[in-house]
Amino acid sequence: MVKAFGLFFEDKRIWLILGGSVLFSFILAIGVILLDTRMINVVDYFPTVFLTSVNLAKSILSLLAGSLFSVATFTFGTMLSVISFYSSNFSPRTVENFLLQKTSMQTLGIFLGGFIYCLSSLFFMRNSEDEYLVVSASIALLYALACVFYFTKFVYNVATSVQLNHLVTKLYKEAESVADETIEYFQEMPLLDHLPQIDTLHIFTVKANESGYVEYINFNRLVELSKEFKGTIVLHLRIGEFISANQPLVDLYTNRKVKDESQLQAAINRTLTYEEKPSSMYDPNFARAKLIEVALRAVSPGINDPNTAIYILNYKALLDSKFASIPGRFVVMGEDTDETFSSGGNVIYDFNNFPKDLYESYWQLIHYMKQDISGVVALFDSLLTVAYSAHPKKLNYIKDYSNYLFNLTSPNFTERLDIQNIEERQQRILGINHPELEE
Repeated sequence: MVKAFGLFFEDKRIWLILGGSVLFSFILAIGVILLDTRMINVVDYFPTVFLTSVNLAKSILSLLAGSLFSVATFTFGTMLSVISFYSSNFSPRTVENFLLQKTSMQTLGIFLGGFIYCLSSLFFMRNSEDEYLVVSASIALLYALACVFYFTKFVYNVATSVQLNHLVTKLYKEAESVADETIEYFQEMPLLDHLPQIDTLHIFTVKANESGYVEYINFNRLVELSKEFKGTIVLHLRIGEFISANQPLVDLYTNRKVKDESQLQAAINRTLTYEEKPSSMYDPNFARAKLIEVALRAVSPGINDPNTAIYILNYKALLDSKFASIPGRFVVMGEDTDETFSSGGNVIYDFNNFPKDLYESYWQLIHYMKQDISGVVALFDSLLTVAYSAHPKKLNYIKDYSNYLFNLTSPNFTERLDIQNIEERQQRILGINHPELEE
């Protein structure tokens, strides 16, 4: 449930950060108004150095209100420029990596909040209070100093965000974090290479009630349902996939007759969280796809920057290595130790479809890089990095994939040195063995 709420608030994070900064300024304005109007009679005990006359306070607040609003407008314009730069030079999917940075929205919120603070304080200043000293101008001065600090931080953040190396590193760390959390969640559970043959009296297929990207699956609830219906649930989907209404979601294998299939369908669908767009919060494949899209933009004919793609391939290989080292594909959740799974109480999930993920993550890159010798060599080097960490069961597929890559790219080169360079790397992949793991 906590993870589902986290996914819900991910898209709302921009408004939470921006709204939180503005709300803080509004609450601060209310507190200062209560002090200056003597509704809370504390100001008279303040040191006089922190107090000003009403006329001076009005001048300072008026000046700051205009200045803060101008800087807020400039900050907003800068953010739009960076967003446009991200979309045109990196990938539209990476825009959220800039927008969701706390510094970006917090800076905008602080300047807008300062504008609200100054206007609110000015509105409640009355001529009848000329004989009073007020503290609003002093607090506004401190607020302005904080704005200077945040604006400096924002400028530095923008300067680093538009640097490609910084973005790639950030995307890699994001993908690595999601991959590590996913692997850690499933690592203690039994793994299978293939779906088992489950012999039961009944098989019930549950279909989706709505369409969208499945960004979270409540596996604990699915295990509870498998125990409740005394069956084994086999999922046909993975986190991050787009599901259409009436598409099969799971198969329930059970020896019991389900009296109300609509209740079963509703219960299964409630374990899924649908989103209108993909998210990298719980989907390691989408987090990795962001890196791939930046590489694709780099090798596109309009930009033609293969070195950037080569740089990204090194990080992509590290992510692929994490899943290549896992021996199985399907993870079994539940407490049933029966290998036939006929007694129920289990959920089987396609956790690590490594051949499919590897193939689909490379196919677009191969299309654009297959005629560039530096790109082809980088593809083989990337595959070699994955092979070094691969489990023997995954290593065989990597070797088959290297043959596929060789057959697809080598005909594009006629020079002996180019072909020799490619063959050398392929032979290194084919020569890798892990006898200690096979034992």
